[in-house]
Amino acid sequence: MSERTRAALALWRLDTEVQRAETLVTSLTAQLGDQVKVKAADLAIRRANEAVARARSAQKDAEFTLAQLEARIKEHDTLLWSGKGSPRDLEALRLELERERTRRVALEEAALAAMEVTARAERDASRVEANVARALAELNAGNATRVADRSSAIARRAEAADQRQALVATMHPGDVAAYERIRARTSDGVPVAELSGARCEGCRTELPSGFVQRVRREEAPLPCPSCGRLLHAPA
Repeated sequence: MSERTRAALALWRLDTEVQRAETLVTSLTAQLGDQVKVKAADLAIRRANEAVARARSAQKDAEFTLAQLEARIKEHDTLLWSGKGSPRDLEALRLELERERTRRVALEEAALAAMEVTARAERDASRVEANVARALAELNAGNATRVADRSSAIARRAEAADQRQALVATMHPGDVAAYERIRARTSDGVPVAELSGARCEGCRTELPSGFVQRVRREEAPLPCPSCGRLLHAPA
């Protein structure tokens, strides 16, 4: 199985885990007594986690911009010290280098500020989750097991969603697009199927041997010509 096909399979497993946890959260929430307060708790956690995600994204952008400028400063500094070029060009380069170094100071401050915002958002999220857990425990004193199971399911859902986001960032964009398109189109929402021998386990269709060999050989995941699901061949 190619790395790209393995990544598509891993993505489906993570989506399955997210959906399984979501179903469990929904079921346990329905069993708890005070739905209004439970939903308010969910909203508080979700908003706190969204604030963390925004802060992390802004921090990543600031660090990326700073890294780009650092690389440019290094390149220009090397060129200036080489002495290659006319005096006029070298003077222009020196002035540009000064401007870049001045801008670097501002970007360093921005990156540091973004890190502080992220740290504060993470602390706030932890505090919200702790407060919510305490409030739910008090509210559902007779449902301690359900509350614990629900909190665990929420944590699993968040963890799987984070892993999904990280995985998608490493995948070939075309594979992700195909995966999402097939997932939305299939009746059961299952975008990946196992190739068992020459049979697609998604639609139970026997496939031509030449195509089966392509599935096992190609780097990019191939769709079943019958049902359209992305095929993976177990090792």
